[in-house]
Amino acid sequence: MNRDAPQHDAGVGRVLGTEHTTTSGFRVVLNEDDYLQLDDLVVVRTQVPKGGEVRTYGVVTESEAIYEGAQYESDTHRIAAEGILPAAKVRSVQVAVTRVDPEIWVSPDPGEVVERASGEERRKALYVDEMGRPLPIGMGRDGEPVYVDLDFFDGRKGGHMSISGVSGVATKTSFALFFLRLLSGRPDVLGEGGANLRILVFNVKGEDLLWLDKPNRFFDAAAAATWAQLDVAPGPFPSVSFWAPPRPVSGDVVVPDIGGRQQGVAAFAWTPREFVDEGLLRFLFTDAADSRNQIPFIEERVRAQLRRFAVDVDGSPGAVVLRDPASEQHRTGERVVPHRGEAVITDLRSLVEAVSQYVDPEDGSEPDQRWTGRVQMGTVSAFARRLHAAVHRLGHLVRAGDSRRIQRTAAQVTVVGIQSLHDLGQRFVVGALLAETFAEKETSG
Repeated sequence: MNRDAPQHDAGVGRVLGTEHTTTSGFRVVLNEDDYLQLDDLVVVRTQVPKGGEVRTYGVVTESEAIYEGAQYESDTHRIAAEGILPAAKVRSVQVAVTRVDPEIWVSPDPGEVVERASGEERRKALYVDEMGRPLPIGMGRDGEPVYVDLDFFDGRKGGHMSISGVSGVATKTSFALFFLRLLSGRPDVLGEGGANLRILVFNVKGEDLLWLDKPNRFFDAAAAATWAQLDVAPGPFPSVSFWAPPRPVSGDVVVPDIGGRQQGVAAFAWTPREFVDEGLLRFLFTDAADSRNQIPFIEERVRAQLRRFAVDVDGSPGAVVLRDPASEQHRTGERVVPHRGEAVITDLRSLVEAVSQYVDPEDGSEPDQRWTGRVQMGTVSAFARRLHAAVHRLGHLVRAGDSRRIQRTAAQVTVVGIQSLHDLGQRFVVGALLAETFAEKETSG
């Protein structure tokens, strides 16, 4: 240690000198009258020849204690209970380096004073001083806010967040919702475009997320004080819309398929016209095994042919009929009266039956190669089986009539309940909505 270096307060301990320090981590032996706990932030100042003072910031990753002087395990009793062996209790911590300022990557010197990082030093340890738009997302063990840079969340410099937690007890879900509430409560941090913030939430199990517009009955004064430090007024999401699939057997009356909440939830579905125009057929084939055969090839051809053949039906909103454009020309948006005996597509079942006439005819004739291409009959049959299976698993999500598509801009937060759907139905809804969202984003920028 450089004795001529500027002297600082005693701090909480010193860099351990009995083992090597590195640029990625080091150990600290603590003062007898002080402590450090997990996640505490520290700073060490080192005088580097020809480089001046270098500050090494780190976070405590482990705490340790030992009797210095004990040789055998049984010596613990002789020291602690009987007092017949000389020893000293030593507490130490392991520190992982988070930042070096300036960026002269040298390890801290052994024996240097280690201080708690507070104030501006704490901000530097967490890189808050370099964040373009720092958003507080929680409290550290020291009672101070922890920040995330929104530039790496909303796509300016990146667009990803990974949340770790214990599975099965909603820890990750709780934090995700907490983060979204902070995000919606700080338009000043969001900056330009904050007024256009829209959040899409999928409720996959239970119905807890269908109550996001209601206050938490377990909210107490301690939680209120924490929210005050985050500079966000506590409360439920102020602008939320709730959607759920229709009940499979509800006749002409469309009723949301939920059990707990009966008010403020709308049923969603796609019309056959929307199903065709948006190419939703591809979301019926989301099994990973399908990518290893030619089923996706058939699906692409069928999807393209549906767009070519589908014609709106006069007097039946959302319904279509399939007519060969090579023999009967029709204009986009044209409405026609069905011919006698012509199949009108009003739901997924009738759509699958109409497609089957081209890909897997009931009379045993060969499939129409305009729809299937030159693939093996076994693959065509596998494609048809998956179509028919989809009818039973999510057929109630496609029905003619007035549009019931999910209005993602009706509120700031859109909660879509898919907990009652089959796994294929859940993948279908998520895929359809994400595709719609990304397409809209690419168009509007």
